[in-house]
Amino acid sequence: MPEEQQPEQQSEPQQQLDNEPITQLDPARDLRCDPRQVLVLGNSVVEEELAWSFKQLGFDVTHLCTTEIDPEDMQQRYPSLTVAGAGVDSEVLKELEERAGSIVAPSVEAQELCSSREGVRATATDSLGLPTLRCEFVRSPEELEDAALRLGLPVVVKPGRSSEGQGQTVLRSEEDLSVEVVKAWEAAAEVDPEGPVVVERFIEFDFELTILAARSVDPATGELATWFCEPIGTRHERGRLVEAWQPAVLSEAAAGNARSIAARITGALGGQGVYAVEMFVAGDEVYFSDARPRPSLDGLLTRATQRLNQCSLHARAVIGLPIDATLVSPGAMVLVEDVVPSVDGLAKAMSAAETGVRFVDGAAVVTSTGESAQEARDRATLAASRL
Repeated sequence: MPEEQQPEQQSEPQQQLDNEPITQLDPARDLRCDPRQVLVLGNSVVEEELAWSFKQLGFDVTHLCTTEIDPEDMQQRYPSLTVAGAGVDSEVLKELEERAGSIVAPSVEAQELCSSREGVRATATDSLGLPTLRCEFVRSPEELEDAALRLGLPVVVKPGRSSEGQGQTVLRSEEDLSVEVVKAWEAAAEVDPEGPVVVERFIEFDFELTILAARSVDPATGELATWFCEPIGTRHERGRLVEAWQPAVLSEAAAGNARSIAARITGALGGQGVYAVEMFVAGDEVYFSDARPRPSLDGLLTRATQRLNQCSLHARAVIGLPIDATLVSPGAMVLVEDVVPSVDGLAKAMSAAETGVRFVDGAAVVTSTGESAQEARDRATLAASRL
């Protein structure tokens, strides 16, 4: 892969999956279904943007927070399509599918599997043989300590379900292990009280990577295919996303490995829509980390960098419309927590070239574009320092 991907290059399907049935919205199967209604479930800005993306396609959209979902209250008419964000109970999705006849996108099975690190890791390693970091799943502080010693320090302790970085702790030494093991356990268990806690071998990697893979119908063949957005590099602190940039610079070998991992895991999970596949990059080596059957927080950057942002791609893919994953400009995003907005601070930040600021879920999101991803990173970092 060249050091910087040239903008305005049309993306082509990268993987053809011929044997999987294509999702079709069929109101005839249940007369209560309205083929123009979509239910979007979730609390975050990603779900807000998903709702807007479906509205732009002419759908009648109902957007509910996870605490407002009650299939018993849905009477007479049901949405033909349900699109779920993070934190939605799989049992609710099953009821919507089985009782209401609503299609859950990309599928109930994918939502349920990806809600658990244990489930998606088993698929990646046992079923697909993908390269992953060694890990164990434990259910007590004592098991955590034993697992850390078996794996070898340092380790990172994570909740059993994907949590956008919440509840993560890095234990680097035996002193950390003896002093912090209970705190690390409690931090992870607080996020996911019912699931196991993950203990994962920590390696020094170059950066983390997200590949957004859109699975939809290829208009040239009428069959299911996968498109890949340009890779997004990410940086986290204490498990929380603080920076993202696109395109990430990868060696040719690493780029091929990353796309292979993304293609295989999304093919195994099935369905139509956008998947966010997370990986670690160390030189030419790429390790699978996690997969989500929906757009992601780091994918918010695509509002500035792509012809169609991740939520527009998800809406199109779910209903089988043509996909355009073209990168129109390199860009970068910096997230700043606990910023009190002021006109003066915003003015100083926005004086950086090709830079915008918005506030999302309590954080300032600074987005910049540039001739290269590095130039965009420099601009976004400078602007963030001025808030």
